[in-house]
Amino acid sequence: MKKNIVFLLLLGAFLGAQAFVLWHENDLWVSKKYDETLVIHIQPVFQGKKVGLEEPLRTRGGDALSLNTLRFYLSNFVFLKSGAVVFEEKNSYHLLDLEDENSLALKFEGLANLDFDHLQFNLGIDSLTTISGAMGGDLDPTKGMFWTWQSGYINFKIEGTFEKCPTRNHEFQFHLGGYLAPFQSVQMVQLSVPKALSSFQKWTNLEIQLDLTPFFENVDWAKKYNIMSPCKEAVVLSKTLANSFSIHAK
Repeated sequence: MKKNIVFLLLLGAFLGAQAFVLWHENDLWVSKKYDETLVIHIQPVFQGKKVGLEEPLRTRGGDALSLNTLRFYLSNFVFLKSGAVVFEEKNSYHLLDLEDENSLALKFEGLANLDFDHLQFNLGIDSLTTISGAMGGDLDPTKGMFWTWQSGYINFKIEGTFEKCPTRNHEFQFHLGGYLAPFQSVQMVQLSVPKALSSFQKWTNLEIQLDLTPFFENVDWAKKYNIMSPCKEAVVLSKTLANSFSIHAK
């Protein structure tokens, strides 16, 4: 009887130790996986300040501005070192929505130790993807970012009110897109990692800012305050936005 009790106690201790080891190893794996995740935070700003929906903003000239919609696609993320590709994300399509804070944090698992000095991506959806019929996930037409097969995706959507806008209630709408010539609006963005940041051996958080200031400064508000289809002006404004990204350590 005593031998059975001793055996059961030893067996219980052994199983408990095994469970602890498995839990500990799993905990370490989860922590390691988390630590190896590179998170890129996309932050829209205006006049150097973070932008939120329905928040009052003012231009340098004092004109009142407020956004009620800001949604856009970033796609085809590529990480480079000395001009060579070190990582390219597969099925790389991200719909960012200022209304959904989680959508502004792009996670790349296993890349925290990746050695790169440039980051490349597209503002918008390329023509090949548009005609391929890949309509799942963030590309789903129910997301409200797809026109028709003839026009394709809305790459960048911004709506709100601006004091300089001559419409009723000063409302404006810019839906920028188009994938067919001559109105191909998708834009490639290439960002260099600042030398002051390149000494970091491990990346966990980076911030990419999108400065909306040049966009509002370059619009001819007396003539153009509503774009709802592919056009020359959409291409010009898309180029302005593509040149308004910058990368920072977070």
